[in-house]
Amino acid sequence: MKKLFAFTLVALSACCAFAEEAPAAPADPSKFDLEGKLALASKGDADAMNEVGEYLASGDPSREEFYAPNYSAAVRWWSDAAESGSIKAITNLGYAFFTGNGVDRNVLRAVELWGAAAKKGEPEAQYFLGTLYSAGEGVLRDYNTAVFWWDKSARQGNHRAQNNLAFAYARGEGVESRDLKKAFKLWEASAEQGNLVAQNFLALCYYTGDGVAKDPIKAVAIWTSAAEHGSRDAQRHLGIAYYTGNGINKDYKKALALFTRAAQAGDEEAAKLADEVNLLISNKEKSKFDY
Repeated sequence: MKKLFAFTLVALSACCAFAEEAPAAPADPSKFDLEGKLALASKGDADAMNEVGEYLASGDPSREEFYAPNYSAAVRWWSDAAESGSIKAITNLGYAFFTGNGVDRNVLRAVELWGAAAKKGEPEAQYFLGTLYSAGEGVLRDYNTAVFWWDKSARQGNHRAQNNLAFAYARGEGVESRDLKKAFKLWEASAEQGNLVAQNFLALCYYTGDGVAKDPIKAVAIWTSAAEHGSRDAQRHLGIAYYTGNGINKDYKKALALFTRAAQAGDEEAAKLADEVNLLISNKEKSKFDY
């Protein structure tokens, strides 16, 4: 059991996965002024064209004719918007080609589009391009180039780029040297924008004292919030805190409940921990009746 509770940022810093998140959509599609945007788009407003595309790609449950996402229509609008100079539309079009939503999948075309938008300073395109270089998808794997683009995106406040760049500093890969203080600051910035992965590792920094003064109580508070929002990593780590009694009162049953939730979400390590804690609780209950 003790080995499973060993915390190190290097061991827990998994490779940055490609976050396939959909293009930006209206916070409340039902309040999107479609008619107004269409009027502007008809006059050649590139930003309005792009927004109509984002609206169509997200779908709108409040309107029967637009209930389901219409990626093909979105791609047509983004294509027109891109030709009219919308950098965001170029980025969205790159996403469509990468995922194959509304168009035949073409990763090389996605690289081309994201490269063009990234060079013009679009933060989402910079993030996506960096992640392609990190994964070696459509381009030769080059982690230094990945970090270059993540850094540009992170400086503009992109929370996913901040999170990935934090991993780079935690591992010392693609940067001059490993720097846990920089990693902490980046995770903090990303976590403040609601990034659950960043919140989990920010808490881990406080739990271990890597890059910041050790504060298990603060770590538990962050994990509690992230766990409530569905982070299975936070659920597992919060379970560990309850098991060890570090940062919160020891409670095996709460630890078991958290491990079980994480395991049900597909966390194999949490499943192993749940089995061990369940056995521990059973033995303790059994010992009450031993004479």
